[in-house]
Amino acid sequence: MKGIILSEFVEFIEHQLGEDTAQKIIDDSLVKSGGAYSRVGLYDYQELIQLLTQAVAETETDATVLLDRFSHHLFGVFKRDYSVFFDGVATAAEMLKQIDEHIHVEVKKLYPDAELPSFSYTQEGPILTLSYQSPRPLALVAQALVGACLKYFGDNETLLSSDLADDHKSAHFSIRTEGGG
Repeated sequence: MKGIILSEFVEFIEHQLGEDTAQKIIDDSLVKSGGAYSRVGLYDYQELIQLLTQAVAETETDATVLLDRFSHHLFGVFKRDYSVFFDGVATAAEMLKQIDEHIHVEVKKLYPDAELPSFSYTQEGPILTLSYQSPRPLALVAQALVGACLKYFGDNETLLSSDLADDHKSAHFSIRTEGGG
């Protein structure tokens, strides 16, 4: 997993909970890296799970709520740091459709060692079905990022359903797109 996700999670918990609580979460999670992440480094995805699990325990906040908040933070970072991917994109559906064919192609140019999940889609009328596949069990993160994308682009598109595999390595998201009524 690229360090940007982990470094932003640490920044998120520092901002949300304070530096002392964030350090306690890092210490208690026993992550191998000690919570020091380079945005371009590669780390075991388990560290995100360990940090999230400890943050849930420390705050007594539901994991999906915490992931939702983090995903809104992370989406804002993507917008700030990778604004070129947002140029000319007017809807969440447009953004989601270009993940594999445009965004991940460019990410691989910058970070050839990145192990990215794959996204594919089908569109039937107003219903966009986005399929997620990863070697890592992070479908809840993908779901939260889809929600953050929908919120960023406004209320014209709606997540109708999320079907996550039991192992959390794949998922299907049904989205009513603009013009879908």
